[in-house]
Amino acid sequence: MRCVLRTYFTLFLLLCGIGAASGQEVRFRAAVADSAGFVAVGEVFAHLDAEGNVIDTVGIPVPMISMAEQDGWYFAIDTTGRVIHMIHRTGVVVAQIEPPLLGRLTAIAADGTTLWAVTEAGEIIHSENGFMWSFFDFNEQYSGFYPVMDFRAVAAGGGSVMVAGITPDGRPAAFTSGLGTVWSERSLDYTEQNELHYLDAVPVGLAFDSIQDSFYLLCNGGVMFRLPACSHCNSVERYPADTLYARVPLGFDVLVLGSDGFLIVEKP
Repeated sequence: MRCVLRTYFTLFLLLCGIGAASGQEVRFRAAVADSAGFVAVGEVFAHLDAEGNVIDTVGIPVPMISMAEQDGWYFAIDTTGRVIHMIHRTGVVVAQIEPPLLGRLTAIAADGTTLWAVTEAGEIIHSENGFMWSFFDFNEQYSGFYPVMDFRAVAAGGGSVMVAGITPDGRPAAFTSGLGTVWSERSLDYTEQNELHYLDAVPVGLAFDSIQDSFYLLCNGGVMFRLPACSHCNSVERYPADTLYARVPLGFDVLVLGSDGFLIVEKP
């Protein structure tokens, strides 16, 4: 299927887009690790050091809510959910890709070779270069077998892809796949204080940690839900934030982002 592409490779934008932090409070929704620390987006595009301190910021056209890195480029989704922004390492938006989708884009992720994105209408799309996308309509393909899904998050790693969202009755659900064409539901049960529970928080983000060999659901209520390879070993951790947005490993350290400017770097 065809994508609409707008490109902005101009010297003017490259010169005008570069800025620096000036002491203002910045709030982030997503981040990825890089060689010097982290790259984060929200109301601005920013470089952070390994301790989570803002090094510099760059103004962006619209607030971004999700971001992935592929081949040295950053791909982000904004609050409108209509386009995928391709961003240079300087923070300049150099292209906007508009896949022909039924629903709004809600999240994007990468596993080193493939970009993945999801929509609120249950669409799962993937691309090797960010420009040509393959489309999978989860709700159509699994009609009558799985509930209709409103996807809110995606992550990839360890040879698997995970998507998560909510059903029409508000129940959280997650699904995994190897190639993105056959999906299996992942149980969200967990044991706490010797009692069996089912996750009742709304997924907002997803992350994969190769060292922990686990996916992590970031949810409202400050809930971080770990999904290791062992499907019976799920666990919950809670943070002092209304909503968790992102969990980004940098070696053994981990950056956690949440609402109202919540940002910490956890160390082992």
